[in-house]
Amino acid sequence: MQALIEMSDGVRLSVTLFLPNVQPAPCILEALPYRKDDMTAGWRPEYARFADEFGFAVARVDVRGTGSSGGVATDEYPEAEQRDLAEVIAWLAAQPWCTGSIGMFGTSYGGFNSFQLACERPAHLEAI
Repeated sequence: MQALIEMSDGVRLSVTLFLPNVQPAPCILEALPYRKDDMTAGWRPEYARFADEFGFAVARVDVRGTGSSGGVATDEYPEAEQRDLAEVIAWLAAQPWCTGSIGMFGTSYGGFNSFQLACERPAHLEAI
């Protein structure tokens, strides 16, 4: 499932959602600049498996200015990206299919994003 999440400054970020059959469910978030719809689309079966076998909702987000998301990518790990991800977490937690519990994961860029955001302690982020 595809969705666009509007940020407080009007930029819309593209998210691909993999939802489990049993809902509501906790959600795990991966935020990357690696273009989820083409360059890393081959990873989709693994994300579907997280939903189907383990019961997690999974959200993959193209960070600002990359892939299918709007805006401009100004640098690696800019402050605006951290604000965006806090807003994405709030949006995910508010969805009817989500329990309100969000985790983040990733390797390389996504892993570092997870660590940076955990330092900010946004509401609903419960695990990295």
